[in-house]
Amino acid sequence: MLQEMVGGGTGLYTLREAATYARIPSRTLSSWFRGDKAMERVFLGEDDSKIIGFLDFVQTLAVRNLRLHYRIALQKIRDAVERASQDYQLSHPFARRHTTYYYDQQIWIRLEDESIVQLSGKEHGQKGMVPVIEQFIRDISFDPSTKLAAKYRAFHRGKNQIMMNPKMRFGEPILEGCGYTPKALFDAAKTEGSIEAAAKAYGVSNEQVEISIEYFDHLLQAA
Repeated sequence: MLQEMVGGGTGLYTLREAATYARIPSRTLSSWFRGDKAMERVFLGEDDSKIIGFLDFVQTLAVRNLRLHYRIALQKIRDAVERASQDYQLSHPFARRHTTYYYDQQIWIRLEDESIVQLSGKEHGQKGMVPVIEQFIRDISFDPSTKLAAKYRAFHRGKNQIMMNPKMRFGEPILEGCGYTPKALFDAAKTEGSIEAAAKAYGVSNEQVEISIEYFDHLLQAA
């Protein structure tokens, strides 16, 4: 797997892996980062890039949310990403805490001077003096110093949580509290023949094996 072959603490994913973890079709995610015949890419970067980092992954979660719940056009999202970078030198706008907003069918951004500026639409660049609705994902934890996304809670059931932390195993999902990946426990359940046998073999609880199986069922539902 890519995360096991490359160094660094930023999280690295193939586009296929990122699509699986974000529950987005691989072709859709590839078009967001690389473009295709039907549309330009949404995110800035290398045209032929086949891997993305953790912050790019978090941005895919935000865009999925914007598309799924608010039906925002990709062109509008693309404009916001490009203007944030070119006009305000701000990378990864959708992976920052208390920075991007959605209001009145447009995307806005809060700058360092606390002013709020419209990024999308014909009137981009105007400052807003109206209440705005912050667009963020509840399962993201942010670094207080950089205000950038630091961890993602990918799945949880009761006290058990599956986390994606770019500083641990290059961002691969890990079952918090035991250090095993859900994939390892999922495969163990198949190999050992039962949840109980897998739990005993790995020294974990039945619930930890169960959530690993649920997580992969959850991912496959979007496939």
